[in-house]
Amino acid sequence: MTGAGEILLRAEGLRKSFGGVQAVRDISLDITGGTVFAVIGPNGAGKSTLLNLMSGIYQPDAGKLTFSGVDMIGMPSHRRVRHGLARTFQKIRLFKQLSVLENVLAGFHLHHQIPPWQYILHGAAFRRDRERCRDDAANLLAFVGLKPRAHVPAGSLSYGEQRMLEVARALATAPRLLMIDEPAAGLNAAEVEALLGRIVALRARGMTVVMVEHNMDLVMRIADRILVMDYGQHLFEGTPADVQAHPGVIAAYLGAEVR
Repeated sequence: MTGAGEILLRAEGLRKSFGGVQAVRDISLDITGGTVFAVIGPNGAGKSTLLNLMSGIYQPDAGKLTFSGVDMIGMPSHRRVRHGLARTFQKIRLFKQLSVLENVLAGFHLHHQIPPWQYILHGAAFRRDRERCRDDAANLLAFVGLKPRAHVPAGSLSYGEQRMLEVARALATAPRLLMIDEPAAGLNAAEVEALLGRIVALRARGMTVVMVEHNMDLVMRIADRILVMDYGQHLFEGTPADVQAHPGVIAAYLGAEVR
């Protein structure tokens, strides 16, 4: 078990190409437990590809990746979830015909505490496990502000609410590291503030968060460290203050957006 202040995820020399395009080139990073690590850069910089390499959606062409000391190379995404890695996606992926509650319950499939035969003959252990999962799902919905909407179809939620539901479903897998891809996209100012508060709360609980985000105000307010990517490459890494003071980063990406 990796504690706060220790390296939870380490990448060394990650590379990924699609045809002749090098989407990620020799990216190395260390992510410390209990922190918020942001990845920024313009469209096409390779940010989401890096997240896909970390989560197992893609396998790298070269490089090393370890999570809590365990080699992740070659491991599919569903097995990485069992190790404590979870993520959301830039394009929302929900079961839109199912209820909000049922979407979160789907995330508990890794943590059922019943003998296999009870899936066929529903005994007391099955009922206890079902109630435990429903209670935990209700708590997660309360955390993201969706408990009053628990029984409506997920597809009927607003865009911002769907983003929060995807976060709740990812949290249902009980991750140690949560990766969120463009969580503030499409959110209004009030929703961004609520998102910031929830990320702060997760960090306070000891969770590690990796965030790909274009909202520079959000990034600068919440991130402990920031990796800046440019054409798939490492441009700079440091604290928000370091990033805001770096001339190359200011000229290329931030400009007047950062106050």
